[in-house]
Amino acid sequence: MARSLLALAKTLCFILHVQSCTCGEAEIIGGEKVKAHSLPHMALLYNSKGNPVCGGTLLSSKWVLSAAHCIQSMICTVRLGVDTVKNSKTDGFVQNRTVARQYQHPCYNADTKIHDLWLLKLSQAVEETMAIKYLPLANTIPDPKEGTICMVAGWGMVNVCIKEMSDDLMSANVTVIKRETCNLTKYKNTKYTITSDMVCAGAVDENPDVRDACSGDSGGPLMCNGVQVGITSFGIGCANRTKPGVYAFLSKQHIDWINETMKNESYSEECPTQ
Repeated sequence: MARSLLALAKTLCFILHVQSCTCGEAEIIGGEKVKAHSLPHMALLYNSKGNPVCGGTLLSSKWVLSAAHCIQSMICTVRLGVDTVKNSKTDGFVQNRTVARQYQHPCYNADTKIHDLWLLKLSQAVEETMAIKYLPLANTIPDPKEGTICMVAGWGMVNVCIKEMSDDLMSANVTVIKRETCNLTKYKNTKYTITSDMVCAGAVDENPDVRDACSGDSGGPLMCNGVQVGITSFGIGCANRTKPGVYAFLSKQHIDWINETMKNESYSEECPTQ
């Protein structure tokens, strides 16, 4: 009887979480712990209170790429080389940097979630080590095809009933789903339209262990065939088969903005009316 009640409680907890989860949050559900320092490009972003809130990618010695909606968290510090969060202050591999400047994509729209990109310039260059490596972007990134298996990683929540970030860096595999499919009523991810500047990815088979990037993984990279193709952006609920995660796609326009901003720290673009 006790086991039955426990199972019922877990089920109710999952349902309530899925119904109440807000958009603009992302976490690793159903993933596995990453081997120490095997993803040396991962960055962990801390707010003004000293709490980890988002992920990111170290593109060069002074630049980190993340998601524009993370700006709401007032990011002040970036930590590189983190294996476990609790040990990050004393771990000799970790390098801490304050944020000198921040550049939100000029066309980011919080209402539609398009162009969810954010660049952070660090106050001091990061030194490459065995635990910290840069991950420069390719000049052009092919649109990932339906069925492509990709990886998402971060320190976000690992349990829908425990709203705490993971102490360990976690990763999970997700499958790319066609935008047309994600925009169908069955798969509709909240009120947002999945555009050509987004990638939709989640679970497509009958495996009951649904893996998902669903609060804490926002801004982290979506890696396909070893190449970063996107940034964890938004979703509804967690590990919900009919609500796949959505990622900002690193289109040519986005890559041009990133390169120009890092080079000249300025970028002019006429944004479409939303």
